[in-house]
Order: sequence, then C-alpha cells, then structure tokens
Amino acid sequence: MLKGQWLSDGKGRHRVFIRLLIPYILFLILPMIVGWIIYQKTIQTMEKEVTANHMNVLEQSKDILERRLEEISSIAQQLSVDTRIIQFQPVIDPFEGTNTYRVLDTNKSLYNYKLSNNFIFNYYVLFKNSGLVLTPGSSYSIKEFYENIAKYSRLDYTSWNKLMFDQYFTRKYIPSQEVMVNNTSYTMLTYIQSLGYPGNPQGAIAVMIDNRELQKLFHGLDISGDGWAYIVDDQGQLISSLSADAVPLPVDIAKLSGSQGVVEQTIDKKPMMITYVKSASNGWTYLVGQPTHMVLEKVRYIQKITFSLTFLFLVIGVIIAYLLAYRNSMPLRNIVNMIMEKADVSPQHRDAYGLIGETVSGLINNNHRLKSEIEQQAPLLRAAYFQRLLNGEFLSVHDANALLKHVGMDVTGMSYVVAILHLRGLDNGYSGDLLEELDMKRVLTKEMLRKTMEHNGFVYDVAEDQLAVLFCCNQSQSLQVKEHIESKLLEADEAVGDLLKYVPIYGIGAIHDSLTGVSRSYEQARQALSFQLWQNREGILWFDELPDDRNNYYFPPDLEGRLMNLAKAGDRVEVKRILEDLYRENFEIRRLSFSVMQLFLYEVWGSIVKLLPQMELAQEQVFHQMKPLSSETPSYEHMKNNYASVISTYEWICDSVNAHKKSQNIQLVEHIITILNQDYMQDDLCLDVVADRIPISKVYLSQFFKEQTGINFSDYLESVRMDHAKALLLESRLTINDIAASVGYSSSNTFCRAFKRLHGVSATAYKKSQTG
Repeated sequence: MLKGQWLSDGKGRHRVFIRLLIPYILFLILPMIVGWIIYQKTIQTMEKEVTANHMNVLEQSKDILERRLEEISSIAQQLSVDTRIIQFQPVIDPFEGTNTYRVLDTNKSLYNYKLSNNFIFNYYVLFKNSGLVLTPGSSYSIKEFYENIAKYSRLDYTSWNKLMFDQYFTRKYIPSQEVMVNNTSYTMLTYIQSLGYPGNPQGAIAVMIDNRELQKLFHGLDISGDGWAYIVDDQGQLISSLSADAVPLPVDIAKLSGSQGVVEQTIDKKPMMITYVKSASNGWTYLVGQPTHMVLEKVRYIQKITFSLTFLFLVIGVIIAYLLAYRNSMPLRNIVNMIMEKADVSPQHRDAYGLIGETVSGLINNNHRLKSEIEQQAPLLRAAYFQRLLNGEFLSVHDANALLKHVGMDVTGMSYVVAILHLRGLDNGYSGDLLEELDMKRVLTKEMLRKTMEHNGFVYDVAEDQLAVLFCCNQSQSLQVKEHIESKLLEADEAVGDLLKYVPIYGIGAIHDSLTGVSRSYEQARQALSFQLWQNREGILWFDELPDDRNNYYFPPDLEGRLMNLAKAGDRVEVKRILEDLYRENFEIRRLSFSVMQLFLYEVWGSIVKLLPQMELAQEQVFHQMKPLSSETPSYEHMKNNYASVISTYEWICDSVNAHKKSQNIQLVEHIITILNQDYMQDDLCLDVVADRIPISKVYLSQFFKEQTGINFSDYLESVRMDHAKALLLESRLTINDIAASVGYSSSNTFCRAFKRLHGVSATAYKKSQTG
C-alpha cells in the first residue's frame, strides 16, 4: 500500500468516520436525557400551573371586584350625606312653590360618575315621599322610572317598590338579572343604599352595574367544553356567571371549606375540577368549574407534541451528525495523506490521530530545537548590536530601537550612560599565561557586574583588558543616576577586589536620553579612562570631571563619520543634536582659545567639504561661507556666527537629501501606480509580483505605498479593478464571468463578493439601477 494512500481504503475511512461520529451521537443523546428529566419535571409543574392559573385569576377577580364595589359604596355614602338630597327627602309635592327650584338644584348637583368610573352603568336617587327619581341630567316619577328605565324581569312593580322603600338597606345587592333600560335589555347587578335611617327609610340610591363588566374579570379563564364560572353571595344567591345553562348552582357552597381550594366532584355524571376562592370582606365565593379531562387535555397535548418533536429532532440530529462526521473526516484524511506524501514518516499504526500526533510532536520538538539554537546565538547578536551601538553605526533612533527588540531587549524610553572598566596590570605586554589569567578575570568581572546591575545594564567586551558597561536608568531618576551608578560599580569593586585581588579603573561618559547618544557617551568614557591611565589614577572618573583643556578641541573621527552618515541620510534632527553637543562641549565647556577654536571650525568645515562631492552638491556656496573664517578679525562672536553657518549648511544638505528622496519616492509611487493601471487585468498581479518587477522587498513596498498614498496596496488594486468593472457593466454586454476575468479575477464568485462588499449591491443589481 502506498504511503499517501494508507487511509484510502474502506477500512481506513470507516475508522475515521466512526471516531468522529461517536462524539456527535453522545453529545446528541446526553442533552436528550437531560431534556427528558426536565420534561418530566415540566409536565408535573404544568399540571400544577393549570389549576393554579384558575386560582390566580379568581384571586385577581376578587381583589378587583372588591375594590370596585368599595368605590361604589363610597359614592353611595357621599350621595346619602349630600345636604341637598337630605333636605329634599321630606318634600311631598316636588313641584309646589320653590320646590321646583330645589328639584332643579338637586338634579344639577348630581355628578355623572359613569364618566370617571366605567364600572357604573348609571345611578338613581329615589325619594319615597315625593315619588320622584333623580339621575344626572334627568328626573322621573317612580312609576315612569320602573316602566321605562329599570324594569326588572323577576320583580313586578309592587315587589320592586316594596324592596326600594319598605326596608332600610346598607350595601344591598340585587343579583344579576335582566333589566329593560330604555327598551333595551341588559343584565344588571344592582347596588342599593337606603336614605333616611333604620326603621324610617326615606328613599334609596340605586347603582346599576352592567354584568358584562363583571364577566370581564373572568377573561383569563378557559371554560370551554361545559365549563362555568360563578360569583355567589353569602346567602347562596348567584351574583354573576359566565354560563347561562348552569342554573341552579351545581355546587353546595356550604361544603366548600377554607378560604380557597380545588375539589373534584361529579356533576351530571361528569367529573369536574372546581376551583374556588372566598372573600373575607363580604363572604362572596368565586368559583370556576371545568371537566377534568379538559383541564389535563392541554398537558396531554403538550406531551404529544413534545414526543413528536423529540423524535423528529433526534432523526434530524442523527442525519446532521452523520453529515458532519463525514465532512470532518475528509480534511482529516487529506491531512494524513499530505503528511505521508510530504514528510518521510512511517506510522507504527493505522490510526489517523496517532499519526498526526507524532507529526505535530516532531514539529514541536524541531521548533524547540530551533528556538534553542536561536537563544544560543542571542549573545552573539547582542554583542554585535552593542558594538554597532558603541561605534555609532545607527543613523536613527528608530533603527536602534527596532534592532534592540529583534535581539530580545527593551530599554527604550530611558537614560543611557557608558562606563569603561580597565583591568590594570597588563601594561608591560602580554604572554600566554597573562592572557589566560586576564580571560579568567574578565569573565569573573563580567559576572560580578551583571549580578550587581541585575536588569539595569549590559556588559560588553571592547578589548582584552577592557569592558564597556551600558547603564539604563529611568529618565525620572536622572538626578540620582550618578549616585546609583557609582554605588553599583563600588559594590562590584568590593566583590572583585576580594576575589581577584585587583583594583579596577573606570571612565564614565555623560548621560544621554537617546540610544544614538550611547556612542557619544562611549567616546567620552574613553577620554575619561585615557586621562585616568595617563595620570596613573585608580577609581572612577566622570567625563564632566575632566579638567578643562583649552588647547584641544573635541571632534573625534568616529563622531565625524556618524555626523556625515546622518547628513547623507537626511536626518536633520539627529544632525542638529550632534552639532549642538559639539557646540556645548567646545564653546561652553572647554572655552577654547581663538586659534584652537579656529582649527575646530576648519575641521568641521572640512567634514562638509568631504561630504559635498559624495552628495553631488554645489561647493561654491560652502566656500563662500568659509572665507570669513580666515579674513575677519578673530572674536568669540565671529566664531559663534561661523558655527551657526555650519549648522545651517548641514541643514541645507539634509533638506537637499530629503528633497531628492521625495522626488525619488514620487517617481517610485508613480511607477507602481502605472504598473497597477496597466496590468490590473492579470489575475496573478499582487504585491509579490510588483515587488519582483521593481525590484524591492515586498515588506518595504507595502509599507512605502501605504505611507505615500494613505491606502493599502491591495485596497488600491481592488479599487482600480472595480472602477474598470463598473465601466464594463455600464458600457458592454459582457456577462459577469467575462467581466470578472477582464478585470483580473480568476473566480466570478470572488468578484461578486468583492463588488457587493464595496458597493453594497450585487453587480447585477448595480447594472440594472444604472441602466434602468
């Protein structure tokens, strides 16, 4: 069997497929088991909720009705104590003399409460002595009122008259019954509050409540299928109902114990589930009855639906699991076949996961080994970096920081000081034994310094008997830098002196806030160390502690080379910083004599003269500025002005370099854009292809194009292609596939997705919208 096809047979495919299918099935079964348990608990809860729902509706209906009846009682009490109504009660002839005015005044004082209380159908004030009935806006005689306004189906006129005037009632309710109001039939519940006092009733206040308002309280109940709902008062009279066929009341109220409950009993040979709530304020009972099979029918319906959906989802889940397992097994088999084809691997078993595991494990081991080799090379990279840093070979802070991160170090944003340690005792020549001894001392000294500095500095070999130490300190601690460095070096001295029995000599440069200033600090440290060795002194000497030397100017060759390189790179900021440092050192610190200062200026102008031919710049302007240096009478102000001319000349050189760069950048951008506009229809045109044509690095090309145009390379190329695509959509009859191929897309699907992403509509819709 071929290596790349060891999973191509049926058994191999079957094993991979089964291993992927089993987890899907398990994940499908486990939720169903949990769902079954939850279902059982849910069914039990629903059975309780079905009966509890009726109880809640009854409780709510009871509370609402009691509040509404309490409002009606309060209205009736207010009317009964109204002075106009009280004064009108003894009137016998209402239309004699001033009584007519009293009738009008009393009628006018009646407020139409049904405007603010929709529970009240209407209310009437009936006076026994005058035989008059008043209601807001109208008045009637007793007989007329009964015949036209409130004719009760179960009470004749005599019975109704006795009910209203022969007895004294407080909060009396006439059960719901049919009442003819203005020749329209209504079912009304009537509230009666007598006027006068017990034993001598003078009339009554009758408030009519439409039974439909009571029935609204039961809107949350389901009483379909021979169900019913009642409100029964404390005397067993039916106040209101939702079932006209349930009279007489099929339940004995006296047998219902407690304030609420659920009972089952057989009514007309039908098992009924009856839920009831009793009011503690007025003794009324609220009942709802429903056939037992109807109550649980919903539960059984839900049960049936649940089982049907569960079975359906199980079938669908198995099909999906099968498809997912099959789909996921395909890439796995491809990966294994690719491993067998690309890598020289001979599996010990026919298991895909084992083979992938072995391969990945090998890759991880190789990666670790590669990292270990890189780490072993890290000291060499750091040494090379420090050598370039000390020699001032970095033209900008950006380059220095970038390479610093590359070697795994991060000391940006700090102050930097270089100290040079000299191992004394080898001034009379070298020998093999001395060199071995020196190597040992140098290695031990480096370790002592590293332990002392911890993470605040780095040590680098600069000679057989010299070590350079780079201290990195927080800029906020610049005032304590000297004390900190000296304490660290003295701590190392004590350890070295006790162990190696020699006294080190240190020269330390000035403090600088930029990595590019490290080379200057290193040069200053060399000068301080040279003075130490010349004077045969020991201990520590800072550069700024050197005695003033008015006979020697400061312009070392390495600093001159760095200054010229920075000028050729067009780094105006860094060039000006070096020139300002030179000015400070020679003009302010050393205070050179006029003759020495003149030599210094000639040296600086000489660096410019050497630079001009390399830059192909005009030399006449520079020579013109140099002439006053020898022709005018020497003076400090004259030297200062001449040095200002040096600075302006260097700035002019930097500006010329940058202008030349800008011109080249414009030409390069135009060249790139020309390539994109001419060859956009080639489907292989990309960043790599354009970089090979120019030729430059693709990383630099991408960064350069974004900096110059503000647009990513790929976005610009896509916009060029889309502009031509829109023109073709409007001006030609080419198909979408042809247009996609014409503008450099190998796939019409890729083109359509890109077009819709950029324009918000499909290519077809765009064409229709533009062409109409």
